Amino acid sequence: MPALNYGDALTPDSAGLVHSGRVKLLHLAEEFAPATADFNLLYLVSSAPPKFALDLVDWAKSRGVKFVWNQNGVAYPAWYGTRVDELNAPMCVLRERADYIFNQSAFCEACAQRFLGEVSTPSEIAFNCVDMVQFQPAEPPDTSVCRLLAAGSHHESYRVLSVLATVAELKRRKFPVQLNLAGRFMWEGAEEEVAKALRDLDIAELVHRIPGYRQEEAPAIYQAAHILLHPKYKDPCPTVPIEAMACGVAVVGSASGGMPELVGEDGGVLLDVPESWEKNYWPAPTAIADAVELIMSRWAQYRESTRARAVARFSKEGWLAQHRRVFQKLVAA
Repeated sequence: MPALNYGDALTPDSAGLVHSGRVKLLHLAEEFAPATADFNLLYLVSSAPPKFALDLVDWAKSRGVKFVWNQNGVAYPAWYGTRVDELNAPMCVLRERADYIFNQSAFCEACAQRFLGEVSTPSEIAFNCVDMVQFQPAEPPDTSVCRLLAAGSHHESYRVLSVLATVAELKRRKFPVQLNLAGRFMWEGAEEEVAKALRDLDIAELVHRIPGYRQEEAPAIYQAAHILLHPKYKDPCPTVPIEAMACGVAVVGSASGGMPELVGEDGGVLLDVPESWEKNYWPAPTAIADAVELIMSRWAQYRESTRARAVARFSKEGWLAQHRRVFQKLVAA
């Protein structure tokens, strides 16, 4: 039987949270409990490798353990500047040692081939998943006021500032709107920059701040919204839009990265942005505001189609079945 070790990926941080690329492993650990000694599979995620990951992999493989690699995004100049190799080089070495690769999207696979190199390792695409019982629509919020949500770990300022500018644009249009701004600000000077933007745009009364939240708190946050704004550029396979769609929340974002694979046409509205690896681009606030108004004019339809898309493509059961099939094949080899 498959017996899995996850490195240290399931260890909570100082705030008691398991987040980022580690969250998906909570689902896997429900069926395949972490094994610290007698394990025959080592499962690592590219966005959350343990310390001394290469030593762990080499030690495990020397003892006949099969190594499964979950490939998220890679570093590229617009995101990591001149330090691209600092992140990609260790990732490249680990990926080359894998016995099987789960790519989180076709975009993730293409990025890995471009920046990490071609490999002949067997692989398949496994989108991130959602527990469709935990994340489901609740009593719909009143549509007399459009309730927007921006959620997740906000590493770049434009992700937040473009959303705030969209709220200001909707206010200028006299379109009733409120924003829940959920998740941690991760860039230097973020709190001061956001506070200044709220003052300058004169929208403080329209924005409610929700700091870092636990996974069990997430469904209620989504269920209180009509639309998720997710303007991140070239996001490889974000879980936040999938969780939102599972709760019947339509998504507005950029038509870049893995977002077209996730959202499609029935999960919301994706806006065109220039193609570049050297610079980040995001939709203009006016374009985002137009998309918000469009979705709200058809919100009942989007509520049904987003949920249906999430159930069909991103269920936890389907994701676990993919992994179970591969694990059984690997340990039987």
